[in-house]
Amino acid sequence: MSTVYLITGANRGIGRGLTDLILSRPNTSVVALVRDLDHETSKSLASTTPGASNTLTILPYDAKQPGSAETAISTLRKTHGITHVDVVIANAGTLSKRGPTVDTPAEAILEAVDVNTVGPLQLFRACLPLGPAKFIAISSAIGSTTQIPQHAHSQTVAYGISKAGLNHAMRKLSVEYPDMVIEMLTPGPVMTDLTREYKSFMEEALKKNPTLADRFVPIDKVCNGLLGLIDSASKETSGGFRDWSGQVVPF
Repeated sequence: MSTVYLITGANRGIGRGLTDLILSRPNTSVVALVRDLDHETSKSLASTTPGASNTLTILPYDAKQPGSAETAISTLRKTHGITHVDVVIANAGTLSKRGPTVDTPAEAILEAVDVNTVGPLQLFRACLPLGPAKFIAISSAIGSTTQIPQHAHSQTVAYGISKAGLNHAMRKLSVEYPDMVIEMLTPGPVMTDLTREYKSFMEEALKKNPTLADRFVPIDKVCNGLLGLIDSASKETSGGFRDWSGQVVPF
């Protein structure tokens, strides 16, 4: 019997890395939710040839749009006949506008919260009828209030606020749904399409703190670490926050 994973933002970065890893295992199925089916990364994902015992289903989903998660899940059930998933990985996110806290527009903060906080909450609610045993939210240490001094260079207050909200929401859900494993994981510094979009910011951050370069980890190594943690996630780790290597992140 196949293990079914549902992954948002599955066409690029961490989401694509996890999708490829999962499909390299026998007897696995991936439901890949992507924002734009016509994007080159989505077309690349669609060209993937799963193994004989694997399936890949790609559906549109926009974390910013109310009702998008419910529509995707309804299509999954009615059109594709998939009525159960084992693991949900809420990976889709946005980095939003960067800059000093006082110069960050309210619109940028609201957009980040819409996608990074409210989006996973809507996804959680929509997926409940599918009975997932695990709900994994891809978060960030930038959302940890105890680690703000270490990330002062980031100038991403909108992103930090949204991820702090995500962490709070997931922790709350872990208490409200004790029979489900709900955990936050962070990939840490890794070069993905999302970070490449902020190339000038990354270059400036590296000038201010050259040691940051040593902290970037290859994406394949990070994804292997994350998938191992997802595999081993249990009631004991539910409600917690760990990085890709298994280190507990205070939040």
